[in-house]
Amino acid sequence: MKCPGCQETVEEIKGSPVSPYINTYKCTKCGWRKLKCGNTSCDGYLEPEEMGYPNTVRYNCSKCGWSGTGIRFF
Repeated sequence: MKCPGCQETVEEIKGSPVSPYINTYKCTKCGWRKLKCGNTSCDGYLEPEEMGYPNTVRYNCSKCGWSGTGIRFF
């Protein structure tokens, strides 16, 4: 996957503080970081959406629409 900030190829790190099953994308050039989509057939990244509860967000995929709730990661 290419970084949306600088178009460099991002590094995929296995697991994340949110879940051992959701990986993290990280760009070593510009510092961009996002969670990878929880849908295993998608390479999109998750955007947080406030839910009105402390430290709890809904994550929505930028590509396929997959969503899930969890703690705020970034």
